[in-house]
Amino acid sequence: MRLLHLPALVLALGLSGCSYIYDIKAVAIGGRVAFIVDPRSRHGADCITQIDVIAKGGARAKPSPGDDIERVGYGTFWHQRFGIECVDEFPIIYGQTLKGTPDPLDQGPVSAKHLRIGVVYEVSTTTGATGYGGGAFRLTPDRHIENLPIASLELTSDEGNSVMSNAE
Repeated sequence: MRLLHLPALVLALGLSGCSYIYDIKAVAIGGRVAFIVDPRSRHGADCITQIDVIAKGGARAKPSPGDDIERVGYGTFWHQRFGIECVDEFPIIYGQTLKGTPDPLDQGPVSAKHLRIGVVYEVSTTTGATGYGGGAFRLTPDRHIENLPIASLELTSDEGNSVMSNAE
């Protein structure tokens, strides 16, 4: 009887190792905000298939033509989502034109908005189909980038399902 459970256990252990998380750090490159994989992160990533930069604390941007208005309404300052091909490599410059093929199932992009001093932004990325990155930052009054700790980072799929949690 116990041997019948062995294949299910092996399958469950194999599937649990499919997803991974990595930490994102905001840096300045050529005077612009850019995102890299934090060198201290437990896992790495070379590229992205999705990026979201969302303001916390009520800051909202004005939608541009072609933006997903719903995303802008809840604080999205930049959103791009592509298929699982990973052609946009780190570092990712905030607002750069990304090369991936847009995902036809995505609700729509949000063009990069002007970042505001003092506002906390959370950045989340997806790499391929199973890698998830996250971080938080703000611009200081002296125009430096301050990376902030995230006590609990929970990413959700577009369907609203929790896909991982990274509580330290």
